[in-house]
Amino acid sequence: MTGEENYIEHALIVGKELTGLSLEQLGFEPRLEDLDEHQRNRLDADDLERMSSITPARRDQSLFQAQLLAGALWEASAVLIDQLFEDLDSLVKLDRIDRQDIAATFVLSGLPPRQADKYDVRFTRQFIVIAADMTGMLIRGWTRPSCVAQELALRCLFDQVEIIQDLYDLDLPRDWRGMLEQHMLEDTDSEMLYQNAMDGFEDDVDLNKQLGFAPMKLEHWFEPFNNASVPPFVR
Repeated sequence: MTGEENYIEHALIVGKELTGLSLEQLGFEPRLEDLDEHQRNRLDADDLERMSSITPARRDQSLFQAQLLAGALWEASAVLIDQLFEDLDSLVKLDRIDRQDIAATFVLSGLPPRQADKYDVRFTRQFIVIAADMTGMLIRGWTRPSCVAQELALRCLFDQVEIIQDLYDLDLPRDWRGMLEQHMLEDTDSEMLYQNAMDGFEDDVDLNKQLGFAPMKLEHWFEPFNNASVPPFVR
């Protein structure tokens, strides 16, 4: 058995532990008769036509891919936290942290680069806690991210899944990242923190209010959204 085959077998096993998302949310396409009444009532004519066109072979493939994605998410969540601790360990040894130091990290380097000079030891500890809280939802039941920092942590998780996918040539659902963003994010406003064309938008309070954005300045990243809560440490 090759390394990829061993990893696939391992991913299918650990993926069973990821109970916070349903297989349907991960891309499995069930039969109409397997849905409960509430689920069937939510379907429109296009949904019904699409479901009736799915062949048994395609349905089996979607189940395999969903189970594999569950395993990849499980593995990525563990790697994410482990690498954040490695990032923290490297930063606490420095007298001064600059952008080059952040660029050399595993996870922090994937955060919006414009704020890289502010990713200090305290920030990293906060981010570890908010990321760990996020990965816990993969088991206890998924709810939308509680703050901007948790949205960014989810992005880092998806980045790690992509690394695992490429490393082991995993057959994951087509456009799995877009599919998960739709299920797991309220919106993608925080993506603008990465866009050079939007440089400085987070400082324009009136614009943010007009567009309905949450405050995007780094000092607000750990503040909970409406009806959300965050661990006390990050506050």
